[in-house]
Amino acid sequence: MKQLTQKLILTLILVCSLAPVKGQKDIVMSQYLHNRYALNTAFAGNREVLSLYGGYRQKWAGIEGAPGTMLFSMHSALRNENVALGLEVYNQQYGVNKQTGFAFSYTYRLKLANKQKLAFSINGGGGFYNANWTEVNTFDPRNDGVDDVFSSNESNFAPIVGFGSAWYSNKFFAGFSIPNFFYYDAYVEGGDYSFALDKANYILTSGYLFELSKKWHLQPSFMARYNPEFESTVDVNATVIYNNQIWAGMAYRTTKDLVAMVAYQVTPQIRFSYSLDYTTGEISSYNSGTHEIAIQYDFGYKVKTPSPKFF
Repeated sequence: MKQLTQKLILTLILVCSLAPVKGQKDIVMSQYLHNRYALNTAFAGNREVLSLYGGYRQKWAGIEGAPGTMLFSMHSALRNENVALGLEVYNQQYGVNKQTGFAFSYTYRLKLANKQKLAFSINGGGGFYNANWTEVNTFDPRNDGVDDVFSSNESNFAPIVGFGSAWYSNKFFAGFSIPNFFYYDAYVEGGDYSFALDKANYILTSGYLFELSKKWHLQPSFMARYNPEFESTVDVNATVIYNNQIWAGMAYRTTKDLVAMVAYQVTPQIRFSYSLDYTTGEISSYNSGTHEIAIQYDFGYKVKTPSPKFF
Protein backbone atom coordinates (compact mmCIF):
# COMPACT_ATOMS: atom_id res chain seq x y z
CA MET A 1 0.00 0.00 0.00
CA LYS A 2 2.83 2.40 0.87
CA GLN A 3 4.52 1.78 -2.49
CA LEU A 4 1.23 2.33 -4.33
CA THR A 5 0.65 5.59 -2.46
CA GLN A 6 4.14 6.84 -3.38
CA LYS A 7 3.51 6.02 -7.06
CA LEU A 8 0.23 7.95 -6.98
CA ILE A 9 1.91 10.95 -5.34
CA LEU A 10 4.73 10.93 -7.89
CA THR A 11 2.24 10.63 -10.75
CA LEU A 12 0.26 13.63 -9.49
CA ILE A 13 3.42 15.72 -9.04
CA LEU A 14 4.62 14.77 -12.52
CA VAL A 15 1.30 15.60 -14.19
CA CYS A 16 0.90 18.92 -12.35
CA SER A 17 4.49 19.94 -13.11
CA LEU A 18 4.24 19.13 -16.81
CA ALA A 19 0.77 20.49 -17.51
CA PRO A 20 1.94 24.02 -18.47
CA VAL A 21 4.65 22.82 -20.86
CA LYS A 22 2.61 20.34 -22.88
CA GLY A 23 1.61 22.93 -25.42
CA GLN A 24 4.93 24.69 -25.84
CA LYS A 25 7.87 24.22 -28.12
CA ASP A 26 10.01 25.89 -25.45
CA ILE A 27 12.29 23.22 -24.03
CA VAL A 28 13.82 23.99 -20.64
CA MET A 29 17.61 23.52 -20.80
CA SER A 30 20.01 24.67 -18.08
CA GLN A 31 22.94 25.21 -20.45
CA TYR A 32 21.43 28.13 -22.32
CA LEU A 33 24.76 29.98 -22.16
CA HIS A 34 26.31 27.43 -24.51
CA ASN A 35 23.32 27.42 -26.85
CA ARG A 36 21.32 30.62 -26.60
CA TYR A 37 20.00 29.89 -30.08
CA ALA A 38 17.61 27.37 -28.47
CA LEU A 39 16.01 30.24 -26.52
CA ASN A 40 16.35 32.98 -29.09
CA THR A 41 16.95 32.42 -32.82
CA ALA A 42 18.25 35.99 -33.19
CA PHE A 43 21.57 34.61 -31.90
CA ALA A 44 21.96 32.59 -35.12
CA GLY A 45 25.40 33.19 -36.60
CA ASN A 46 26.77 34.74 -33.40
CA ARG A 47 29.78 32.39 -33.49
CA GLU A 48 30.50 33.54 -37.09
CA VAL A 49 30.97 29.93 -38.25
CA LEU A 50 28.72 26.92 -38.80
CA SER A 51 28.01 25.77 -35.24
CA LEU A 52 26.45 22.42 -34.25
CA TYR A 53 25.03 21.67 -30.81
CA GLY A 54 23.62 18.44 -29.43
CA GLY A 55 22.32 17.95 -25.93
CA TYR A 56 20.41 15.48 -23.78
CA ARG A 57 18.59 16.29 -20.54
CA GLN A 58 17.16 13.74 -18.11
CA LYS A 59 14.89 15.44 -15.62
CA TRP A 60 14.27 13.98 -12.15
CA ALA A 61 16.48 10.92 -12.60
CA GLY A 62 15.07 7.93 -10.73
CA ILE A 63 11.40 8.72 -11.39
CA GLU A 64 9.79 6.45 -13.96
CA GLY A 65 8.26 8.46 -16.80
CA ALA A 66 10.11 11.68 -15.96
CA PRO A 67 10.90 13.95 -18.94
CA GLY A 68 13.82 13.12 -21.21
CA THR A 69 14.79 15.73 -23.80
CA MET A 70 17.06 15.56 -26.86
CA LEU A 71 17.98 18.74 -28.70
CA PHE A 72 20.00 19.39 -31.86
CA SER A 73 20.62 22.75 -33.46
CA MET A 74 22.78 24.21 -36.19
CA HIS A 75 23.18 27.82 -37.31
CA SER A 76 25.57 29.92 -39.33
CA ALA A 77 26.08 33.31 -40.87
CA LEU A 78 26.01 33.32 -44.67
CA ARG A 79 28.48 34.85 -47.08
CA ASN A 80 26.35 37.93 -46.73
CA GLU A 81 27.21 38.44 -43.04
CA ASN A 82 24.00 40.34 -42.42
CA VAL A 83 22.01 37.13 -42.84
CA ALA A 84 22.12 33.95 -40.74
CA LEU A 85 20.09 30.75 -40.97
CA GLY A 86 19.40 28.08 -38.39
CA LEU A 87 17.64 24.80 -37.69
CA GLU A 88 16.51 23.17 -34.47
CA VAL A 89 15.17 19.65 -33.94
CA TYR A 90 13.98 18.36 -30.58
CA ASN A 91 12.35 15.37 -28.96
CA GLN A 92 10.84 15.23 -25.50
CA GLN A 93 9.17 12.26 -23.82
CA TYR A 94 7.42 12.15 -20.45
CA GLY A 95 5.31 9.22 -19.37
CA VAL A 96 3.26 8.06 -22.34
CA ASN A 97 3.53 11.46 -24.06
CA LYS A 98 6.05 12.38 -26.72
CA GLN A 99 6.80 15.65 -28.54
CA THR A 100 8.93 15.82 -31.67
CA GLY A 101 9.41 19.09 -33.48
CA PHE A 102 11.52 21.22 -35.79
CA ALA A 103 11.92 24.90 -36.58
CA PHE A 104 13.86 26.85 -39.20
CA SER A 105 14.97 30.42 -38.61
CA TYR A 106 15.97 33.48 -40.59
CA THR A 107 18.02 36.18 -38.86
CA TYR A 108 18.96 39.63 -40.14
CA ARG A 109 21.93 41.27 -38.40
CA LEU A 110 22.95 44.93 -38.35
CA LYS A 111 26.58 45.87 -37.69
CA LEU A 112 27.04 48.53 -35.04
CA ALA A 113 30.09 50.33 -33.66
CA ASN A 114 32.75 48.48 -31.61
CA LYS A 115 31.94 45.12 -33.25
CA GLN A 116 28.45 45.09 -31.79
CA LYS A 117 25.50 43.55 -33.63
CA LEU A 118 21.76 44.01 -33.48
CA ALA A 119 19.76 41.06 -34.80
CA PHE A 120 16.12 40.21 -35.50
CA SER A 121 14.75 36.79 -36.39
CA ILE A 122 11.66 34.84 -37.27
CA ASN A 123 11.32 31.08 -36.91
CA GLY A 124 8.76 28.59 -38.14
CA GLY A 125 8.14 24.86 -38.03
CA GLY A 126 5.90 22.38 -36.32
CA GLY A 127 5.52 19.92 -33.48
CA PHE A 128 4.13 16.39 -33.47
CA TYR A 129 2.32 15.34 -30.28
CA ASN A 130 1.75 11.67 -29.49
CA ALA A 131 0.04 10.10 -26.49
CA ASN A 132 0.39 6.30 -26.28
CA TRP A 133 -2.52 5.67 -23.90
CA THR A 134 -2.37 1.90 -24.50
CA GLU A 135 0.83 1.82 -22.45
CA VAL A 136 -1.01 2.97 -19.34
CA ASN A 137 -1.60 0.28 -16.70
CA THR A 138 -4.61 0.99 -14.52
CA PHE A 139 -5.07 -0.15 -10.93
CA ASP A 140 -8.41 -1.93 -11.56
CA PRO A 141 -7.81 -5.70 -11.23
CA ARG A 142 -11.18 -6.53 -12.78
CA ASN A 143 -9.99 -5.77 -16.31
CA ASP A 144 -6.36 -6.93 -16.02
CA GLY A 145 -5.05 -3.36 -16.08
CA VAL A 146 -6.90 -2.48 -19.30
CA ASP A 147 -9.43 0.36 -19.46
CA ASP A 148 -11.53 1.43 -22.43
CA VAL A 149 -10.54 5.04 -21.79
CA PHE A 150 -6.91 4.09 -22.51
CA SER A 151 -7.61 1.77 -25.43
CA SER A 152 -6.39 4.10 -28.19
CA ASN A 153 -3.51 6.45 -29.01
CA GLU A 154 -3.54 10.09 -30.14
CA SER A 155 -1.39 11.87 -32.70
CA ASN A 156 -1.63 15.58 -33.52
CA PHE A 157 0.34 18.38 -35.16
CA ALA A 158 0.65 22.05 -34.22
CA PRO A 159 2.55 24.93 -35.89
CA ILE A 160 5.53 26.74 -34.40
CA VAL A 161 6.00 30.43 -35.21
CA GLY A 162 8.24 32.71 -33.16
CA PHE A 163 10.25 35.93 -33.02
CA GLY A 164 13.57 37.00 -31.53
CA SER A 165 15.78 40.04 -31.10
CA ALA A 166 19.35 40.27 -29.77
CA TRP A 167 22.14 42.76 -29.14
CA TYR A 168 25.63 41.40 -28.53
CA SER A 169 29.39 41.83 -28.87
CA ASN A 170 32.46 39.96 -27.62
CA LYS A 171 31.79 41.24 -24.11
CA PHE A 172 28.03 41.15 -23.55
CA PHE A 173 24.72 39.89 -24.84
CA ALA A 174 21.06 40.74 -24.36
CA GLY A 175 18.04 39.21 -26.02
CA PHE A 176 14.27 39.03 -26.05
CA SER A 177 12.24 36.30 -27.72
CA ILE A 178 8.83 34.68 -28.05
CA PRO A 179 9.74 31.16 -29.27
CA ASN A 180 6.17 30.21 -30.20
CA PHE A 181 3.00 32.26 -30.62
CA PHE A 182 0.85 29.12 -30.78
CA TYR A 183 -0.39 27.05 -27.87
CA TYR A 184 -1.35 23.39 -28.15
CA ASP A 185 -3.88 22.11 -25.61
CA ALA A 186 -3.43 18.37 -25.14
CA TYR A 187 -6.37 18.18 -22.74
CA VAL A 188 -8.96 19.01 -25.41
CA GLU A 189 -10.29 15.88 -27.11
CA GLY A 190 -8.41 15.40 -30.35
CA GLY A 191 -5.97 18.17 -29.42
CA ASP A 192 -6.37 21.82 -30.28
CA TYR A 193 -3.99 24.70 -31.08
CA SER A 194 -4.54 28.43 -31.27
CA PHE A 195 -2.69 31.73 -31.60
CA ALA A 196 -2.44 32.64 -27.92
CA LEU A 197 -0.13 35.40 -26.69
CA ASP A 198 -1.62 35.00 -23.21
CA LYS A 199 -0.12 31.49 -23.01
CA ALA A 200 3.19 32.18 -24.79
CA ASN A 201 6.60 32.32 -23.11
CA TYR A 202 8.40 35.70 -23.14
CA ILE A 203 12.12 35.17 -22.61
CA LEU A 204 14.68 37.80 -21.63
CA THR A 205 18.39 36.95 -21.38
CA SER A 206 21.49 38.99 -20.62
CA GLY A 207 25.12 38.50 -19.62
CA TYR A 208 28.49 40.23 -19.41
CA LEU A 209 32.08 38.97 -19.57
CA PHE A 210 34.50 40.53 -17.05
CA GLU A 211 38.26 40.07 -17.58
CA LEU A 212 39.78 39.54 -14.15
CA SER A 213 43.25 38.74 -15.53
CA LYS A 214 44.81 37.21 -18.62
CA LYS A 215 43.70 33.73 -17.52
CA TRP A 216 40.58 34.41 -15.47
CA HIS A 217 37.17 35.67 -16.60
CA LEU A 218 33.88 36.07 -14.75
CA GLN A 219 30.54 35.86 -16.54
CA PRO A 220 27.34 36.71 -14.65
CA SER A 221 24.09 36.21 -16.55
CA PHE A 222 20.38 35.72 -16.11
CA MET A 223 17.39 34.31 -17.96
CA ALA A 224 13.80 35.32 -17.20
CA ARG A 225 10.90 33.32 -18.63
CA TYR A 226 7.54 35.07 -18.22
CA ASN A 227 4.22 33.40 -18.99
CA PRO A 228 0.95 35.33 -18.37
CA GLU A 229 -1.02 32.19 -17.49
CA PHE A 230 1.47 29.55 -16.37
CA GLU A 231 4.54 29.53 -14.15
CA SER A 232 7.24 32.15 -14.71
CA THR A 233 10.87 31.55 -13.75
CA VAL A 234 14.16 33.40 -13.35
CA ASP A 235 17.66 31.89 -13.60
CA VAL A 236 20.61 33.78 -12.07
CA ASN A 237 24.03 32.43 -13.03
CA ALA A 238 27.71 33.14 -12.36
CA THR A 239 30.42 31.34 -14.32
CA VAL A 240 34.20 31.44 -13.88
CA ILE A 241 36.37 30.76 -16.95
CA TYR A 242 39.99 29.69 -16.57
CA ASN A 243 42.51 30.01 -19.39
CA ASN A 244 39.68 30.23 -21.95
CA GLN A 245 39.34 26.48 -21.54
CA ILE A 246 37.58 25.45 -18.32
CA TRP A 247 34.13 26.70 -17.27
CA ALA A 248 32.63 26.26 -13.79
CA GLY A 249 29.40 27.90 -12.73
CA MET A 250 26.47 27.94 -10.34
CA ALA A 251 22.90 29.06 -10.90
CA TYR A 252 19.72 29.47 -8.92
CA ARG A 253 16.29 29.02 -10.50
CA THR A 254 13.17 30.38 -8.81
CA THR A 255 11.56 26.94 -9.10
CA LYS A 256 13.79 26.12 -6.09
CA ASP A 257 16.49 24.52 -8.27
CA LEU A 258 20.24 24.83 -7.74
CA VAL A 259 22.34 24.20 -10.85
CA ALA A 260 26.04 23.32 -11.08
CA MET A 261 27.71 23.50 -14.49
CA VAL A 262 31.13 22.60 -15.90
CA ALA A 263 32.53 22.72 -19.43
CA TYR A 264 35.80 21.89 -21.11
CA GLN A 265 37.09 23.32 -24.39
CA VAL A 266 38.85 20.25 -25.80
CA THR A 267 40.03 22.07 -28.94
CA PRO A 268 39.18 25.48 -30.40
CA GLN A 269 36.30 23.71 -32.17
CA ILE A 270 34.95 21.20 -29.63
CA ARG A 271 33.40 21.87 -26.23
CA PHE A 272 31.84 19.37 -23.80
CA SER A 273 29.54 20.55 -21.01
CA TYR A 274 27.61 19.00 -18.14
CA SER A 275 25.14 20.34 -15.61
CA LEU A 276 23.33 18.98 -12.58
CA ASP A 277 20.07 20.48 -11.33
CA TYR A 278 19.18 19.80 -7.72
CA THR A 279 15.57 20.41 -6.73
CA THR A 280 15.03 21.64 -3.19
CA GLY A 281 11.23 21.45 -3.37
CA GLU A 282 8.75 18.71 -2.47
CA ILE A 283 9.96 16.30 -5.15
CA SER A 284 13.63 16.37 -4.08
CA SER A 285 13.41 13.21 -1.96
CA TYR A 286 12.02 11.19 -4.88
CA ASN A 287 14.80 11.75 -7.45
CA SER A 288 18.57 12.07 -7.83
CA GLY A 289 18.61 15.35 -9.72
CA THR A 290 18.39 16.46 -13.34
CA HIS A 291 21.36 15.68 -15.58
CA GLU A 292 22.24 17.46 -18.81
CA ILE A 293 25.15 16.76 -21.14
CA ALA A 294 26.04 18.49 -24.41
CA ILE A 295 28.67 18.78 -27.12
CA GLN A 296 29.29 21.75 -29.38
CA TYR A 297 31.29 21.71 -32.59
CA ASP A 298 32.30 24.73 -34.68
CA PHE A 299 33.43 24.28 -38.28
CA GLY A 300 36.46 26.53 -38.48
CA TYR A 301 37.65 29.33 -36.24
CA LYS A 302 39.40 32.65 -36.65
CA VAL A 303 41.99 32.30 -33.90
CA LYS A 304 44.39 29.49 -32.97
CA THR A 305 43.49 29.38 -29.27
CA PRO A 306 40.23 28.58 -27.52
CA SER A 307 38.08 31.66 -27.06
CA PRO A 308 35.19 32.21 -24.67
CA LYS A 309 33.05 33.28 -27.61
CA PHE A 310 29.62 33.26 -26.07
CA PHE A 311 28.55 36.46 -27.70
